[in-house]
Order: sequence, then structure tokens, then C-alpha cells
Amino acid sequence: MARILSLMPRIYFRDPATMATLEAFKNDLAFSLDYEPDQIIAAAAEATCLLCPAPYPLIPEKVINSLPNLKLIQTIGAGYDKIDIEAATRAGIPVANTPGLNTSAVAELALAAIIVLRRGLIYADRETKAGKYQACRERLFDRGMSEISGSRWGIIGLGRIGAKLAQLGRVLGAEISYYNRNRKTPEEEKQLGVTFRTFQELLTSSDVVIICVPLTEQTRGLIGLRELKMMKPGAILINTARGGIVDDSALAEVLAQGHLGGAALDTFESEPLPADHPLLHLPEETLDRLLLTPHLGGITTQALNRMLDYALANCIRVIQGQKPLSVVNGVE
Repeated sequence: MARILSLMPRIYFRDPATMATLEAFKNDLAFSLDYEPDQIIAAAAEATCLLCPAPYPLIPEKVINSLPNLKLIQTIGAGYDKIDIEAATRAGIPVANTPGLNTSAVAELALAAIIVLRRGLIYADRETKAGKYQACRERLFDRGMSEISGSRWGIIGLGRIGAKLAQLGRVLGAEISYYNRNRKTPEEEKQLGVTFRTFQELLTSSDVVIICVPLTEQTRGLIGLRELKMMKPGAILINTARGGIVDDSALAEVLAQGHLGGAALDTFESEPLPADHPLLHLPEETLDRLLLTPHLGGITTQALNRMLDYALANCIRVIQGQKPLSVVNGVE
């Protein structure tokens, strides 16, 4: 009888240490890729632990209340917005995540996106492959390409990922400001080399706005049409946090109008992107200023291995009668 049901495919469990754990607990671990609530309930009927990728699937109250043996919902990643936290808390089921283990991976993707957009590399790649080498160079020379040094970054949310980005930006010569619901102490600000600004000040003064907050009721729709139009003309927006924080339709509108210099999104409110998504139907010139990736930020090989190892070890702790680590809903 499997006591751990993984909604993460077996193919991802490739690290030697993780594979050794899988072998040792092979009779306790099962896999399912059926993500409808009734299918999850059927697959996890006897499970003690439910092992879930952070971005998917939804774990609603119906699933939580239908699994009487469940003692842990464990996400593989820092996020847990796909889980009905209130229902899990009412049911007395701990929800745990894997905090901080993909910080560098997400920060690196955000940094790469900034470089790609400020240097016009999407356009450069397309035109060079089309045999328009010289015309591409001339247009980019005319448009201008910007270094990171001397640019102003505004980071919304100065948690682990935001702090890592501040560190990377400072090394490359960027001026870093931030907005956080709870302001850091003067000592912390000095150590990170950051300046606090109000939300409006950050939007209106930054060359690059980077979203690093979780998706909550307070942050849903945080960046809408009004906020996008407040940003500096030519500024770029980076979202490697969660879909739903940015109004994608409003972003498509502002990009098409030419107000923003570009945008990069790794997450979306609907994943996978539906065929009629507004960001997929923009003019070619606008698409040259838009970088879209399929929720890759936190899943480099190294980061994924760290998260899988941690998540699986936490499930084993619960099976062995110990309290789980990194519980996010206060249930022990």
C-alpha cells in the first residue's frame, strides 16, 4: 500500500540520492498524473502524504476532505497557492513547502530576461536566423542597447529571491530600490544595498520592475492597467513569481501601445496558456519585446533535485511519526 502519492512524474526523480531513497521506499511511493479532483481522490485514497508540484494541480477542499488518512500535503517548490490552505487547516492537515531551495535558479532566470530585453536579443536572434545580419545590427544600433550598470531596478517583494536579485544587480552596477509590505530595518537595507520606495514611487522611477511576491488575495491583480501606465516609458516588467499578479490582458494592451520597453513572464494565471491568450496574438514587433517561458524559473536540474530530496525526506519524516518541516499553515 503506497503511503506517498506523487503528482510529480517519476521521470523527474533522477538524482542519485533521490533514486536511492525511491528504491528504499519503493513500496511506499506511487505516481499519478491524473489531476481531476475525483482522480486524485481515487489515487490517494490510502495515502499518508500527497506530494505536489507547486504550480499544479489544484488541491481543493473536496480532495482534502475525501482523504481521511492524509497527514501531509507537501509541495515541491516555495509556492502553495494551488492548495486550499484554509480547508487543510480546518482538517488539521499540515501543508509544507521547500523554501529557499530554488532561489538562485529563479533569480538567474529573471537576470537573464533583463539582459535579453535590454539588449534586444529576441529581435536579434530572429533577424539573424532570417539572414538579415547587417540590417539587424543597424536597427539595434539605431534603437540603442543598454547595459545593466547604471539602470534602476525596482523589486516588489524582498524575500529570498528578491534579495538574491538585489545582490546580483548590485554586482553588475544597478541601483536597487524595493517595495515590501513590511519595510526592512536600516541595517538590513544597508547590508543589501537597497532603498525603500513606496509602491507608486517604485513604479514611476524604475527602468526594470521585478515581481517577487507570492500570489495572495492582497497581491492578485497587483499590476493592472493603471500600474502599467504608471511605469516609466521604455521600462521593462519581469514576473517570475506567480500568474494572477499581473493582468495579462492589460499588459498586452500596454505593450502593443509601445509604452513599455518589454516584458518577461514565466508564470501565468492559466497554465498552460490557452490558444486565445492575448499575449500570443500581438504584432511581430511587439513580440520582439516579449519573453515568455513555461514556468521554468525554479526547475534547473540542481534546484529540482534539492526540492525533490527535501520534499521526499519530509514525507518520510511524517510516515516515521515525526513532525514535518517547513509547515506553512501552522498545523503540527
